This record gives sequence, C-alpha cells and structure tokens, in this order.
Amino acid sequence: MRVAVAGLGWWGKQIISCLVKSPRFEVLHGVDPSPPEGALDFLSGLGVAYAADLDAVLADEAVEGIILATPHRLHEAQCLSVLAAGKELFCEKPLAMDAAGAARIIAACQQAGKVLGIGHERRYEPGFEQVRKLLEDGTLGRPLLFEANISHDLFRGIDRSNWRLDPRHAPAGMMTATGIHQTDLCVAFLGTPVEVRAQTSSLIFEPPATDFVTVSLRFGSGARGTITLLSCTPYYGRVTLFGDKGWVEVASEGNVDQGKPTLVTVCTGTNAPRTVTTHHPTDTVTANFEAWTAAVAGERPYRFTKTQLLDNIRLFEAIVASAGQDGATIPL
Repeated sequence: MRVAVAGLGWWGKQIISCLVKSPRFEVLHGVDPSPPEGALDFLSGLGVAYAADLDAVLADEAVEGIILATPHRLHEAQCLSVLAAGKELFCEKPLAMDAAGAARIIAACQQAGKVLGIGHERRYEPGFEQVRKLLEDGTLGRPLLFEANISHDLFRGIDRSNWRLDPRHAPAGMMTATGIHQTDLCVAFLGTPVEVRAQTSSLIFEPPATDFVTVSLRFGSGARGTITLLSCTPYYGRVTLFGDKGWVEVASEGNVDQGKPTLVTVCTGTNAPRTVTTHHPTDTVTANFEAWTAAVAGERPYRFTKTQLLDNIRLFEAIVASAGQDGATIPL
C-alpha cells in the first residue's frame, strides 16, 4: 500500500521507520505543517518526500492510504477528511476524544467500505497473545479481575508546552499515552464496560498537567478492573488477569520501542508449579500495520471490532468525565 504519514513527531517517525522496512508498504510522504527539528533530514535519509499540507496529499491519486499520528483533538476531523477523499485510514490512538466522534468515524468507514486501522499494537505483543490463548482455551476460567500498573517517565523531560501535556489533547494524565492501551486490553479480554470511577493528581507536574491516574472499572459480566498510571517514575509495567481457575501476569521491562523482554507468569493452582515464559521483543507496530493492510486486501479479518473500538472510547470518555468530577461514578 502506498501511504502518507501525517505527524512527524517522535511516534510519527517511529511509524515511518517501521513501514519502510515492510514489503507491504511504500511511504510516499511525511506530512506536518510545522515539522520538528530534524524531521526533514529524517525523511530525506529514507527517501520519503515532505509535504506541509494534508489536503494536498489527499488529492494525490498515488496515495492509497493515510496514517494519522497527529495531536489527538485533530483525529476526528482528519479521519473524516481522509475517508471523504476515498483513502484507506489508519489512526493512532485514541481514535477520538469522545464516543460521539468515534461513532461518526466508524459510521463513515462503514459507509465508505473501509477497514479502520487503529494504533493498539499491544494486542500483538507475544505476552498478550499468550493471555488471549489462555482465556480462549479456558485455562484461566471465568475472567474476574484485570489489574494494570504502568509507570513511565518519558514525558517528564519534555517541554511543558508540548501538546502531550496539554489537557485539551491529553486529558486524565497518561490515559491517551498508555492508559488507552490498557482499556483496549480490558475491552478485548472482559467485554463491555458499564461503570467507571477515576481520579487524577499533579504530584510532580505543574497543574493543569497531571501525572497520576487511578481507574476502577465494572464490566457487564460482573468482572472488575483497576488501572494505575504514573508518569514521573522509571518504566514499570505489570498487567495481571485473574480468573476463577488461575491467573496470568505480564511483566514488561520496557516500552514497545525499547527492545526489552517480557516475562509471563501463569498460575493454575495454589499448590501447582508456576510457569514462567520469557518473550523477546517483536515488532508489534509493524505487525499491526501489516494485519490492517491484509484486512484491506481481503486476506483476513482485522482483530479490532467496531464494538470494541467504540467501547474503548466510551470508556476513555467516562474516565475523563469521572476524573473531572474527582472520582464520581459514571455509568456507561
């Protein structure tokens, strides 16, 4: 697929670096009206053309698909413009800032007959593939509780004016950076959420930026979830799923781009030996993009259902609303 990537920040460049190595993609343009320092040299080194205007790229018949890695509040309007131009669409997370916007994007994709790609590559990590299989084969039994504790100090060193610390683009602390991945896993493993409570704090960052988020969830099945996000300590990543027959813990030693291993511990009985599997890093970003383009080509279904995409944004919107009301219970 011949594509253009809109957004040349850290993650946009990471995406381009992955795509240029895949035989399924040809990156024609990198798009950004205000490219950060070094971005043009980066594109030149890979033989990718620069464009300042997304509308001009949408008018280019050679471009088949658009990948959006832009500030979050721009996603809805840009997604709809991409679809109106007849292009294939992949959007980085979060899909939209609220459920109504996500619903409009999903409806426009259905009307245009397009497969909506989404930047939730964590589902393709070997550790979470193992969790999915343990659920599907009944090893864990009925899922009862999802726990996630994620810390990362990536944003502690960036300029305070960066949009990633702006509550208009990134409300509820790390929810749009890492939390949205955890809620995606919740929806994939536990189904539709029905109730949310959340709180945020500014422990290290100057308000209005927040660096601490706690979330309590209830799902239609009766299962529960807790998510804790901290954005001012060195990386820590633990996700545990408890069932009535066993539990599994996924312990990540680093972020997706850091090339560090993940340990998966499985317990199926109090007196049973625990199994520990080491998963070495794989290129899950490229795996997600290649799964999307395979779905576009009609080769196999894409992993993310429309219901899951919408439920995740409903959950995100409720978390933001609850945090804005100091932990009020928000029904979905």
